[in-house]
Amino acid sequence: MKRRSFIRLSVLTAATVTIPFAGCNTSDAELDKKLTVPQTLAQLLDNKSIKSIGKIYGMKYPRDYSLGTLEKQLKENSGGGLLSSKTPEKYLYAVLNKKIQNDFETGNTMVLNGWILSVTEARQCALFSLFYNK
Repeated sequence: MKRRSFIRLSVLTAATVTIPFAGCNTSDAELDKKLTVPQTLAQLLDNKSIKSIGKIYGMKYPRDYSLGTLEKQLKENSGGGLLSSKTPEKYLYAVLNKKIQNDFETGNTMVLNGWILSVTEARQCALFSLFYNK
């Protein structure tokens, strides 16, 4: 199976599993936590590996490696607006999954720690490494 097909299938599976449990609105802190978790990678890798990928992103892109910058990049939706704490969880994950899919379709990918990732996934890993920097 090609990586692209695998990723698409994984994203759809993650969305299918996540969406039924999507609840009501969330606080800004909860929104930011949800932005940090790359759904597909979280099924394949442990937290240490995700954090490692995020730190490598930070070394390659130090200007983007801050909580504020990464959160802003991840909160942008396709219409140019920003996701907020009032964004339903279902929509949040749909937007992120669409961004990931679009990244792969347009070749907006990078190789970090041996993984071919969409830029969105890489940013999520970077945000994870900063958010859980303990």
